[in-house]
Amino acid sequence: MWAERPGNSPLVRTVWSAEVEQPGSYPLVGSEYWGLSFIARPDGTLAAELDGPCLHARVIDGIAGERYWGVELASHVFVPGVSKQAVLGQTVTLPVVDGRVQLANRRWPVPRPEAVEEWVLDLARHGGLVVDDEIYQALAGDRVGASDRTWQRRYRRTVGLTGSQVALVRRVEHAYMLLQNGLPPAEAAAEAGFADQPHLTRSLRLVRGLTPASIIARHQAR
Repeated sequence: MWAERPGNSPLVRTVWSAEVEQPGSYPLVGSEYWGLSFIARPDGTLAAELDGPCLHARVIDGIAGERYWGVELASHVFVPGVSKQAVLGQTVTLPVVDGRVQLANRRWPVPRPEAVEEWVLDLARHGGLVVDDEIYQALAGDRVGASDRTWQRRYRRTVGLTGSQVALVRRVEHAYMLLQNGLPPAEAAAEAGFADQPHLTRSLRLVRGLTPASIIARHQAR
């Protein structure tokens, strides 16, 4: 069971929760965003993880009875003292002791699922997260005060992926939605800015681990 909604704050892209009813492997798609997630295990223990940005689709294992909840942080929000370059494509376990998670050299209470977005805002207010307003403006196209090369270096340091990699992920997401809405692959490729249908297919396999045919088949099955 999976639920997801957009964040109500500019610091949070999505808020999500899940419960594993059947054990198995589940896909994790490529993303430009840093994720914080929490796990409640059947034995009552808690765990926490930090997911780095990743261009490639991955597979994670789910254990029956586990509950998960968390957030995707906006691209201009990051954990101080942790380089996104060091955790690209990685899932890092965060220590949890007595219901408190270690983050940014401090221990914070593990948030309840319904309060995780407010928890993120509290972290930002008290130094557990850093908000880079200049990068936020640069992501919106306002890159005054520095050369393009300087912005690209800073962008990669803060966001993790390069500008061209982020653009690829966003084109893939656009094409994915078009295919889900029934657009033929060749038209979806052109609409999303791919050179041709094979280019779209390669990119979908990379970022989402799917092909246009499999996405269409799922849509038709529903």
